Amino acid sequence: MASIPSTLPARSDALPVTRPRLAHIPELDGVRGIAALMVLCHHLLFTSVPHPEQWNGFVLFASRLSRAGGNGVDLFFVLSGFLITSLLVLDRSSPNFYWNFYWKRVLRILPLYVVALILLVAFSPAASSRNTAEYAALSLLFLANFAQIFHVASAGPFWTLAIEEQFYLIWPRFARHFTVSGLERFALVLVLACPALRLIDVAFGHYDFLFTFFHCDGLALGAMLACREIRRQTGPQPTPHPRNSGRLLLLFAAAVALTALPFAFAAETRAAHFAVAIQLSGISLLSYCVVAAAVQHTGAPLLAIFRSRLFTFFGLISYCLYIANGYVVSAYDWLRGPMQTGNMQQYATRAAAVFATTLIVCILYRYLIELPAMSLRRHVLRKP
Repeated sequence: MASIPSTLPARSDALPVTRPRLAHIPELDGVRGIAALMVLCHHLLFTSVPHPEQWNGFVLFASRLSRAGGNGVDLFFVLSGFLITSLLVLDRSSPNFYWNFYWKRVLRILPLYVVALILLVAFSPAASSRNTAEYAALSLLFLANFAQIFHVASAGPFWTLAIEEQFYLIWPRFARHFTVSGLERFALVLVLACPALRLIDVAFGHYDFLFTFFHCDGLALGAMLACREIRRQTGPQPTPHPRNSGRLLLLFAAAVALTALPFAFAAETRAAHFAVAIQLSGISLLSYCVVAAAVQHTGAPLLAIFRSRLFTFFGLISYCLYIANGYVVSAYDWLRGPMQTGNMQQYATRAAAVFATTLIVCILYRYLIELPAMSLRRHVLRKP
């Protein structure tokens, strides 16, 4: 996976004349794999296990721990903001800028996206078939995160993909026409505006933050990191990464404090809802710190786990892993029926079977659909 460039144009605010090569940061593949595994654990051990408090201590602990796995999507957002902004800024002088960018996104995203929607509609229960069809239609328009406006219940993971697709549709225009410094300032405005909008939303009695303008600060933080890396490398004398991590550690500590804020208030109170709106900023900042550490300290011994073959492998299949895992869980529960509360053998068998099946599905998709689709780039991408 391409990431931040190793060689960039002489001036950060000038359009590059030729497209430099991108240096690969293997830690980011590992981070992406960990984010996908977090979501898998969230679906397998938290959202699909009824009444975990009635199980033994291990299941209750696993449920509470995997609840945080849902925040893997926020880690995805920061990664996407960083990688996509880096690629867009490098390519922005190309006469085929929009053509090549959107064809890359189409070949990377749409094959699995369309297949998943077809399977969702084909195997939806009769009682919810109309809602599922409406949700699939909104997903095809990349509006799944606005489903509640149309009184449609969510039926899959497509709300996060909708936010990313909207980002892909809008962000290239800013990346092409703004200077790098201007793009960074605009991203900072988004970082500050999102929590403000969430707080206003809570003030009016709404507590759902799936709309793009409530949940794009992670993408903006990733974009800011990309801009800073590009400016660092494209000055008159490119500077090395700072070895002093004190600033990043302070930011990490502040992010932890913001993330823990809701625990200071009683659940479901008005103050707790305000705290949750702020907590999302903390989660995005935590994700930013992880990605920034991987970028600024690539190759460091402490980050060896992110470069491991295990997590980089899961990074390669992360897209399919993210989409498929919830449906594999649902399929298993439909075939085998609900678990008996307290039956650890059923619990362990279910976890192993779902994980293995999801892995097989992802590997098959990788080699039978994803890589052949990606190979079509040589036929559709235009060269200068």
